[in-house]
Amino acid sequence: MNEQEMNNKILHLKDALDYYRQEFWELTSSFDTWQFWFNWISVLIPLILLYIFMDRKRVFELGFFGFAIHVMWTNIDTVLSMKNVLITPHNIFYLFPTSLTITTVVLPVGFMFIYQYCENKGKNYYIVAIIMSAFFGYVLAPTFEAIGMLELRAGMRFTYIFLIDIAVAYLAYWLTNGFWLLKRQGGKSSKQAG
Repeated sequence: MNEQEMNNKILHLKDALDYYRQEFWELTSSFDTWQFWFNWISVLIPLILLYIFMDRKRVFELGFFGFAIHVMWTNIDTVLSMKNVLITPHNIFYLFPTSLTITTVVLPVGFMFIYQYCENKGKNYYIVAIIMSAFFGYVLAPTFEAIGMLELRAGMRFTYIFLIDIAVAYLAYWLTNGFWLLKRQGGKSSKQAG
């Protein structure tokens, strides 16, 4: 099979996958299922809580931190989903290949709250992030699996989710602190230049 034939085969399979993904969503996750409403509630409640309890003085810092968690976990979830390791069978909409609720809303908002708490109260972020990761990996993920909203395959374990959560939480923290450092250095150099 040459390059063009292989590319055509891939495109054909992607079209078939899209068709089956839509059919599956309509049968198991559309408007008339509890999974659809569960997904929407899982998105709306964290966002409402974030709106109510977010420290408005730190909104850009918290937003950047949460966005870093969101981007990293969404990419990880996409890869794990493509490899059939971590499956979310019931998505908000069939066009979304990953879990719009957990990786794009619940995890970022949860970590945003602990980041805010640690920064405002002077607590050790690393320890609190481990506790939150344990909650996500050993309580939330098994709960989602028990109700059929998450499937672990091909050797995936809750411990791996826990470890991924820690890695993502730490990387987002270091990234946010790195940008704060750049901002402070930029402010000093512009004052010295003036």
